[in-house]
Amino acid sequence: MSQLLPPDLEVSIVGDFDVVETMEMVRRYLGTIPTYTNSEYHLTGERLGEFVGSVPPLPLDSGKRHIELELTDSDPRAVAYVAGKAPNMWGFLEDGSSVPEKIMAADKGASEYDKKRRSHPLFANAALSLLSEIINRRLFSNVRERKQLTYDANFSLTGFERLLGGWFLVTVTASKEKAQAALDACKETLETLRKSQPITEDNLESAKREFFTALV
Repeated sequence: MSQLLPPDLEVSIVGDFDVVETMEMVRRYLGTIPTYTNSEYHLTGERLGEFVGSVPPLPLDSGKRHIELELTDSDPRAVAYVAGKAPNMWGFLEDGSSVPEKIMAADKGASEYDKKRRSHPLFANAALSLLSEIINRRLFSNVRERKQLTYDANFSLTGFERLLGGWFLVTVTASKEKAQAALDACKETLETLRKSQPITEDNLESAKREFFTALV
């Protein structure tokens, strides 16, 4: 509600429309709303930068961890998803801890330069962007090229800004016959990345080149 204050609203209209008619509708439906509407929800300056809540925890019940849905479709096809908890856009988890804190706790011998770099507000955001690039490359290499189970596998983060925590989502499209195998291959890729085949310096440098090329 604090984001629905008339003085702070911005309206963007795009398309093929009659300008005079549209402006009259804006005046009638928006222009007549009193400016003090929802003023009781106005946030003070000190609260504007705070998080407004946290994401709900994922169910731990094993029976709810795997769900299958079958819908009537003109073509036989399947989409599989793998999801789990992750930090938000700024690197904060649902319990209030952060990515830099966890890295610093694990790296006791960090230099002063590393400590300063990791304390930068955008460090976690950049690190998560690089991680996403690396995971997408691993998924492509393992699920598509090596096992040939899909033509597309994608890793993404929700990227919440005002909520603590978030989720990651792996989306893999495949034929109905290969859907379960593709799902298992995605889970295997994430597991090996965490355990037996961790991120290498080459992985990081390659992701940096791709990431900064995209920015340019």
